[in-house]
Amino acid sequence: MEVLLISKIILMIALVVLILTALRISAHNSTAMGLIGSSVLTLAIALALVTFSKIYYIEFNFDIALALILFGFVGTIVFASVLGGDE
Repeated sequence: MEVLLISKIILMIALVVLILTALRISAHNSTAMGLIGSSVLTLAIALALVTFSKIYYIEFNFDIALALILFGFVGTIVFASVLGGDE
């Protein structure tokens, strides 16, 4: 096995741990922790998609990851503005 492939597999394992941690943070009682958890979950899934596409040479996963990050950012801004109110 190549060293680069082994490092990609280790990265995927670390991303799975990050996804499980983000799900635990999202299930917390406060709304702010849920927002942070969903943002981390979006980022982790996008990174997993990019890594997966590098391992199996699937090019369209980059577009999906970019859209996921963009919509996650916009959703976070909208949710924070609704949560903040008129201030």
